Amino acid sequence: MDAHHNEYLGAVAGMQDTYGTPAPTLAAGDFVSGSTAGRRWSGRIEQIDGDRLTIDVGGGWLAVPAADVTF
Repeated sequence: MDAHHNEYLGAVAGMQDTYGTPAPTLAAGDFVSGSTAGRRWSGRIEQIDGDRLTIDVGGGWLAVPAADVTF
């Protein structure tokens, strides 16, 4: 059983080296943080529109690129 498990882990590692690690899936309600134009922010995702997120930062909203999320 361990040999199969190790083979699986090796295959996953090889695929990540080749194709990269998939981006995490974001959903409305997720708490995220990030940096946009040199400014740090954190809050809950209110809306997703393609690669743009609307973030509720507690008293205001930000529209940021999904790529700026660092968690």
